[in-house]
Amino acid sequence: RGDLVLPILAEGTVRARSQTEIRPEVAGTVASVAVKEGDRVKRGQLLVRLDPRDYKVAYEESRSAYLRALGTLSVEEGDSALADGAKLPALGDDLDSQVDAIRSGAYRGEIAAARTGVSAAAAAMHRAQLNLERCELRAPFAGVVSGLTLAAGEWVTAGQTLCTLTDNLRLEAEVNVLESDLGALEEGRPALLAFPALAETLQVKVDVVSPLLETDSRSCPALLRLENTSGRVRPGMFTRAAIAGRIVPDRLLVPREAVLTRDGRPLVFKVADGLTQWLYVELGERNEQFVEIKRVLQGGSLEPGDPVVVSDHLTLTHGAKVKIKRTLHPKSPWKLDAADGTP
Repeated sequence: RGDLVLPILAEGTVRARSQTEIRPEVAGTVASVAVKEGDRVKRGQLLVRLDPRDYKVAYEESRSAYLRALGTLSVEEGDSALADGAKLPALGDDLDSQVDAIRSGAYRGEIAAARTGVSAAAAAMHRAQLNLERCELRAPFAGVVSGLTLAAGEWVTAGQTLCTLTDNLRLEAEVNVLESDLGALEEGRPALLAFPALAETLQVKVDVVSPLLETDSRSCPALLRLENTSGRVRPGMFTRAAIAGRIVPDRLLVPREAVLTRDGRPLVFKVADGLTQWLYVELGERNEQFVEIKRVLQGGSLEPGDPVVVSDHLTLTHGAKVKIKRTLHPKSPWKLDAADGTP
C-alpha cells in the first residue's frame, strides 16, 4: 500500500537564473582580453581591461586640483584667524561677542567659497578614480563566457556589449501549467524534469507559481529551479515536467506493467506457492508508475506484499508454474513527507 501521486504534466524551457551582458561604463581602447569564448570564470575574475592611461592622467589632475583646493581653504581660514587676532586689542572688555561678530563678517564668504571648492574638487577626484577603476571589467558572478569576439586594440564605447556571462550551473525551468490543474499546484511541490535530448530526469521542486494567468493559452507559468551539477543541461533546452499534484493516500498499488487486459477486462497474475493466480480486478486512479487496485473480482485476494508478474505474462495462464527470476520492489520517484503524505 502507498500514496498515489497524480502528476500535473507541463512543458517548458530551461533558462539561467543569472545571465548578464558585460558592458563597459567608460569608453576606451581594449588593452587586453583575459578570457576566451567558453571559459568558466569565478566571481571577480578579470575579463577585459581597457587602456587606463588617459583615465590615470585625469585622476592625477583631479587629485592635484583637490590638494590645491585644500590649500586655498587653509589660507582663507588662516587669514581669518589673523584678522581676528589683530582686532582683539581694540574690542574692549566684551571679547566673546566681538570675536563672533568679526568671524561672521568679511572672511565668512571667502571661507564658505573655499569649502565649496574643496567639496567639488573631492567629488571630481572620486569620479576620476571611479572611471579609472572601471577600466577593469570583472565577472559579477561565476559563469561561462559567450559571445566574445573582442580583440586587443579595438575601441569600445560605454554601454557596448562585449560578451555575455551565464551561470549555467544554477538553472530554472519555466513551464506552463493548464488552468484546469491549478487547483493542485502549490509552491514547494516535488517535480520531475525530463530532458528528451539527454535521456535524463532530475528531481526538483516548484519554486514559484505566477499569480497571473495567460489568457491566450489559459495557462499559468511556474518556475522549477535545478542545480545543474553535471553541466549537461543547457539554457534554452526543452523540458517536460511532472509535478506532484493531487495525492490519493493509502491505496493498494501495483506496477502498471502488472496489469493486462483479457476480453476487455483488466487482470493481474499473482504468484503463490510457485503457481500463478489469474485475478480480475477493478482499477482506480493511476499514474505513470502505478495503478490502484480497488478490489478483486470473482473471488481471490490481493494483499500488500503479494508478488505479481510484471513481464513475460502475455500468454500466461491460470495455475501455471513459474520461476521467479528477479524480484523488483518499485519505488515512487516522488519524495513525500512520510508524516502526512504531502510533499
